[in-house]
Amino acid sequence: MTNDIRDQAYLSGSAVQKLNFVNDSGRYIFRKHYRSGLRSHIFEILMAEDVLKETYGLDMDGVRMFPRAKPKKMFRILRNKFENKEEIFYEIKKYHILLKFLGPGFIAESDEFIVDYTGAGTSQIVLCGLQEYIEGEMLDPWRLFGEDYLRDLFKFNIHDDSQLQTLVRKAQKNIAEFVKRTRQMITDTGHIPDLAGVGNLILTPDGALKLVDINNIVKIKLDDSILIDDKGYPSCDISVEVLSILERKILQKDIHTDDPLYRLFLSPERKKKVKALEKEFYKKFYVDKAWRS
Repeated sequence: MTNDIRDQAYLSGSAVQKLNFVNDSGRYIFRKHYRSGLRSHIFEILMAEDVLKETYGLDMDGVRMFPRAKPKKMFRILRNKFENKEEIFYEIKKYHILLKFLGPGFIAESDEFIVDYTGAGTSQIVLCGLQEYIEGEMLDPWRLFGEDYLRDLFKFNIHDDSQLQTLVRKAQKNIAEFVKRTRQMITDTGHIPDLAGVGNLILTPDGALKLVDINNIVKIKLDDSILIDDKGYPSCDISVEVLSILERKILQKDIHTDDPLYRLFLSPERKKKVKALEKEFYKKFYVDKAWRS
């Protein structure tokens, strides 16, 4: 098995603490996040004392409680193998495009930085990020059941009907603004963020919508070509479809046939081709996963 962390299917938190560019002070614990995947290793950065409380519990008024350790930050190690610093700077530039158009209110902000990684035997440049931790519920575009989806999502924590309605309206307003800003980003830059992955969008307890997958921003062309990203996935087309789902199923808007974006990307012929590309991607993904493991 390769020693290069960018090629490894799995990387443990204890292994991260031994990396040459990590200063292991003992104050923090790195815990692998469940969403680590094709593009990044992702870890929760936790206070060691919080992990102890989570593991062994503490007495609160005679009751043994096990409070969950909440991350202070999310630590990402990108799998990309860059040939030079210019390629890394372009990757960072795409993040700043995202920040400019969506703004800090709609993305998990991150401090991107370059490290000198020596674990594979030679000195190599690796891009990492310390990302804002976003607490909330996943907005899964593929499982939006019923017109009361938002209400059902929030009602477990808010029992007052008036407060619940206010929160739902706030969330709808934020989702509408998110769609508007994303479409402006498409128009002005020819790029679209990856909205396709499950867990890419998070609804916070106060009704904000946050994009947490900030490292896959792809080009978009208003023509018949179907673009695939660096992993072979048609994320451009699928992301446009997610925008339409947010508008139709959450904002309850009609998708007009004269809308040039949706008319092109949601045509039956094109969607059929995209589904075929998706099928090929997942077929290759599971083969690669089996090989890596």
